[in-house]
Amino acid sequence: SIQQAIHTKRFWLLAATYFLFNLCAYSVITHIYPHAVDLGIPAATATNFLATIGGASIIARVVMGSAGDRIGNKLSVIIGLSVMSAALFWLLAIKELWMFYLFAVIFGIAYGSLAIMNSMMAAALFGMRAHGVIVGMFGFSFQLGGAVGPLLAGRIFDITGSYYSAFLVSGALGVVGLILGLLLKPAGKKSMA
Repeated sequence: SIQQAIHTKRFWLLAATYFLFNLCAYSVITHIYPHAVDLGIPAATATNFLATIGGASIIARVVMGSAGDRIGNKLSVIIGLSVMSAALFWLLAIKELWMFYLFAVIFGIAYGSLAIMNSMMAAALFGMRAHGVIVGMFGFSFQLGGAVGPLLAGRIFDITGSYYSAFLVSGALGVVGLILGLLLKPAGKKSMA
């Protein structure tokens, strides 16, 4: 039940993992355009990065949703968090147009693979008895991360005048999310597959 789930460490680890994932994701999605324009990328071109992230995300949802059935949900989440964190640190060094496009593809794949796993992770950790309400509860933390991330990145930009520190913080928080994801354990003897 939801009452049982919210009294477990697993629930709060999953909620924190997805809070940090969405914080990182929406920091980039919101600020990639102005960051690129600040680096001299034409505005009309910089908008393409968002479309590229979205397109890669759609493909990743299909591929990683299927892969999660074969390699396990937890491993799929760990792969997504690892790729996203690495991409965020790489974003700090990107200066050229082709690098932005490659980043957008890699980041979109990570974003899509993580987004598709939320319901499956909840099922693997808590079963199906109260699946909808459990997904809704930890989904709140997911959306909260999406609200906090852009504000945090924007505030850091306002203070420093650069997106470097904002993306550095996002990368570090992505690593924290990865560590929390590694700590997730199924209930009893249930498989994470």
